[in-house]
Amino acid sequence: METLAGVMEGAAIASGAAFVMSKYLIKHLPIDYAELVKAGQADVLAKIFELAAKLDSSMKNQPPSVVFAKACAMTITACWVFRTATKATDATLENGVVQTILGGLKKIPGISGVVASEKEKIYKKLQDQVYNGRYPEGAVPKFTELPAKPFSFEECMATIEKIDAKDEKYAYDKTKLSGAVYFKNKEHAEFQTKVYSRFIATNIIHADQYPSVARMDAELISMTASMVKDPTGKVVPCGSVTSGGSESILCAMKASRDWWLERNSYGLFRNFLTTLPWRKSSNLPEIIIADSAHAAYIKAVDYYNLKMVTIRCDEKTGYRLTADAVRKRITANTAIIVVSAPTYPHGVFDDIEGIGKLAAERGIAVHVDACLGGYVIPFAKEAGFDRPRMDFGIEGVTSMSLDTHKYGLAHKGTSVVLYRNKDIRKHQFTSVTDWTGGLYISPTMAGSRSGAVVAAAWASLITVGREGFVEQTKTLLTLAEKLVKGIESIEDVRILGKPDSCLIAFGAKNPKKLDIYKVNDAMTKKGWHLASLQRPAGLHMCLAPSHTSEMIDQLIKDLQQCIMDVKKGPKDGEEGMAPIYGMAESLPDRHIIGDVLCAYQEAALDS
Repeated sequence: METLAGVMEGAAIASGAAFVMSKYLIKHLPIDYAELVKAGQADVLAKIFELAAKLDSSMKNQPPSVVFAKACAMTITACWVFRTATKATDATLENGVVQTILGGLKKIPGISGVVASEKEKIYKKLQDQVYNGRYPEGAVPKFTELPAKPFSFEECMATIEKIDAKDEKYAYDKTKLSGAVYFKNKEHAEFQTKVYSRFIATNIIHADQYPSVARMDAELISMTASMVKDPTGKVVPCGSVTSGGSESILCAMKASRDWWLERNSYGLFRNFLTTLPWRKSSNLPEIIIADSAHAAYIKAVDYYNLKMVTIRCDEKTGYRLTADAVRKRITANTAIIVVSAPTYPHGVFDDIEGIGKLAAERGIAVHVDACLGGYVIPFAKEAGFDRPRMDFGIEGVTSMSLDTHKYGLAHKGTSVVLYRNKDIRKHQFTSVTDWTGGLYISPTMAGSRSGAVVAAAWASLITVGREGFVEQTKTLLTLAEKLVKGIESIEDVRILGKPDSCLIAFGAKNPKKLDIYKVNDAMTKKGWHLASLQRPAGLHMCLAPSHTSEMIDQLIKDLQQCIMDVKKGPKDGEEGMAPIYGMAESLPDRHIIGDVLCAYQEAALDS
């Protein structure tokens, strides 16, 4: 939305244009209309001159220095009030009018005490829930201090066996997890562990000491880039290896921001505009994202001093971010547009080609978040499936993130971020030339980086090969289509969007008659671990290489049974995540939900 400052500037321009237009029309309108316009102008001018005369009269006996000082003081005060008002307006619009009002109400003494008391009850309940799961009766005592006497290796392993007794054990070909673990099979995982152990002491920051892992690091980038290269060969992408999807996203946002600033920011005209006293105080680079974009982009906004512009994607757009929606939100400060391939909530592709073309015309960076689909969709055509494009041949695409530790089938802790060219990638680097510790440069957020996880990821890619990835894609997309048909056969639920990948989202056809979160709690009791979505309420299942056709059959069968049980069961009183997600859906104050999340995180970090 336009800020108050923008509206005032627009009004001033419109007024000037109207004045010029009136002068033109007076010459061309019939004489009687022209006289009416002149009469109107005369009335306005008369009022202005009358006010000016009164002002002159009030200051007639005052020395010029006093008049000048008062004029300066009034101008400064007016500009300060106006800028303060625009900052308050911007903050209210970004935070939300309802949120701002609720935030003010919660500061009232009586209300604040009630809110604090209720929060404390929720905190205590969450803490008890976390601690009871972590420290079951009669299990290993807490280690809040170093043990006085060291454990033997055997004693330590025996302790670990007790501690991880309640952990989810990954059963190949029988797993009921949504995503989370992406190994091809047990042998593939154990082979990577063997490679990992060989390079456990290596650190890529010391490339001169460990040239083998430095080579693997570079080749991991090249192999990944080859999957999404420009088919015409005009663009040769480059990149770096990171510790995971979130770091890839953060690196890409930092590089994209600085690349845009280098070309668009702080020239003579922009500097002049930012100093004008009636301008709003913020000219931050803006990032346009869909509300379905990964939460890591909100981290980037906090870390890199960006202004976030969020576009709501709903059923009307198939939960996709469209070029038309983006076009309406672009401003002179738009630096980055994020598109997902696919989105985490619904498994659909945003309009990469349309948005890319739009951004290319304006010199805006476009990041493709392919963390989930990066090692699947590039092979879809070879596997016999028609899926949207996601490569650097698409006009406007400047960066891309792909997770090797997902469908690259590697151990946790690796991802690849790619760039259209080195001119963009260089903005990701941190180089220090005046440090007393010597010359320093680091390509990512981390300094030291384990060579072991990179070696394991490199080994994963070369032991799967292109043939293996094509076969994996064929299996995953075939299972996805079967799951879609299975869900569509159930009367009470519907698919959310039209899935482009191997992640399937669904919700209740009538949320008033079926609480999908209670269905999820019932599925959890049967061993399934589906992801909960909100706005709209839903669940999703992310298929992995170890899932099978028989598993899909079982999922559909259990889902049907759980829906029947929930429809017959009591409306209230259930435990699990349903009450929490139900509260999150219904409460207008998102800050309270944020406080609950913080309480959960604090309980998880404390012992």
